[in-house]
Amino acid sequence: MVTLPPPAEMARLLPDEPAWVDLRGILLSGRCAVFAGDDPRQGFVARSWDFPFAAVAGRPVVATVLRAVDDAERAGITEAWAEWHLLAPIGAAQALAAALPGWRRRGVTLHRFAGELPDAVEAPAGSELRLAAEGAAAAGLDLGHLPGELRQEMGIDYVTTRPMVAARVDGRVAAFCYAPFVTEGLWDVAVDTLEPYRRRGLAAACFRRLAAHLAEQGRRPVWGALDSNLPSLRLAERLGFVPEAALVSFVRPKAEPE
Repeated sequence: MVTLPPPAEMARLLPDEPAWVDLRGILLSGRCAVFAGDDPRQGFVARSWDFPFAAVAGRPVVATVLRAVDDAERAGITEAWAEWHLLAPIGAAQALAAALPGWRRRGVTLHRFAGELPDAVEAPAGSELRLAAEGAAAAGLDLGHLPGELRQEMGIDYVTTRPMVAARVDGRVAAFCYAPFVTEGLWDVAVDTLEPYRRRGLAAACFRRLAAHLAEQGRRPVWGALDSNLPSLRLAERLGFVPEAALVSFVRPKAEPE
């Protein structure tokens, strides 16, 4: 088995473009396991330590992908989550579909930002925006009231250190935008609004405030959305994003106990 260089060096095999923001972000964080065959330049897989998520570069042999899946199960990364996600280039989709029976295949589009950011971002009426440049933990943001897997995601130690902007209503976080993955010049947009507070412009305000902050560091936002997620696609368009790259996502639901 080939000895791989550190993940940050593996990131240099890929350009800093929207299509690779998740994979390169994982590698540059260093919080991942990397799997490859004899020639990593032909393809490899990076599996996050923190999320039930892995990303594929190139066209690695199927055995490499299956090894990454098996490793995630041995590490227990899949046990606490309802689904397991694998993101891959379109060119690898056919081989992966044959190797992953029972996994759902879905189209994903990565969008680049083509809009303009305002000089100042005002909080929507009845809310306040709070920038947590060093993450929710350092800013003392309380996220314990978030529901289900959203609370689980936002409770991960790694996530609590990521740059975030939260919109608070009556002192409680009602919406937020954070950057789960960051590269030299890009950042991946993760945004959510709690059900009672939707359609107030909170998520858009959070995004614009965080985008302005990260633009000062020379980083541009990337929006990824399932092709079936029409609300996310519509929001991306309103915010100024345009389609850039097509990928494919394979999703495996957690097995029900017998």
